[in-house]
Amino acid sequence: METEYKQAVDIDVSLAQNGDGEAFGRLIHKSKHSLYRIAKSILDNEHDVEDTISQTILHAYAKICSLRRNGRFHFWLVKILINECYAILRKRSREVYNASITAAQDIYEDNYNDHELINTINSLKTDQRIVIILFYYEDMSLHEIAKTLEIPEGTVKSRLYRAKDNLRSMLDNSI
Repeated sequence: METEYKQAVDIDVSLAQNGDGEAFGRLIHKSKHSLYRIAKSILDNEHDVEDTISQTILHAYAKICSLRRNGRFHFWLVKILINECYAILRKRSREVYNASITAAQDIYEDNYNDHELINTINSLKTDQRIVIILFYYEDMSLHEIAKTLEIPEGTVKSRLYRAKDNLRSMLDNSI
């Protein structure tokens, strides 16, 4: 089953690289929940999440021919998304926000029901939160996370360890 999925992705990537917009759409459709979850873990503003995902899709569509290994499409897309998220954060740090602006309602609602855990994860520092999301929600290996974030694997391990430790202590304190 897993190999059939990978073969279908490889075929869609090849088709998309040859200009097939429908194949590209299928690839994005398969990744939409992951993109949202990762962007939401980095950005807290729903509008920024939407903008980042849109920019990621546009960037990926324009650069899909530069993808060398078709089987790495998802990781390549996640890397673009993370770079777009950090660009938004850099831009936001230079802007002054009006405190009366409220965020829009969530367009996508994750089916995971443990709101206490989700809120606790969201309260982690961004570098720890993204590692937790990539490792546990996206099932990426430490090596894949390191390549995606362009940091050493040891840094990923230590962030993951600190994040789990922080989660454990925050959840213990809430009981």
